[in-house]
Amino acid sequence: MYVTSSEYLTITGRPASEATSIRINISSKLLDSRIGNYPIYDDTGFKIKVNNDKFYVFGCGIDTEIHISKKQAVQQWVCQMISFLTDNGDKPPSQGDNIKLGRFSVGKSGASNTNSLLPDSMSYVDSLLISSGIINRKVKIKWV
Repeated sequence: MYVTSSEYLTITGRPASEATSIRINISSKLLDSRIGNYPIYDDTGFKIKVNNDKFYVFGCGIDTEIHISKKQAVQQWVCQMISFLTDNGDKPPSQGDNIKLGRFSVGKSGASNTNSLLPDSMSYVDSLLISSGIINRKVKIKWV
């Protein structure tokens, strides 16, 4: 998991007790879903390996340490999601009132939002996540 309760307190200033193991787990899994096409580590079940305060992703056959800006973006995103879960009765964000068919979508919001699954409170940290460069949408094709 990508943050500890003490890191949550430091990053958000909110009580460490909000960062329960289940909220940290859910938030970390939602982050994994957000960052895209990275392999999942068999031993942890997550896409990012945390070892001695360093974060690694698996790429090109080896573990590669990610830059501090990516690590901070990951931790801020996860902390913000923990705060969201805390404030919303542990219900993750949903897209229940939106319909999407290919490029056409209709939702209760009139604004066009590319991250419609994320609540408005996540937009700042999601922008940090995007600008850090950790989101990977590339698909590798292996020619046989």
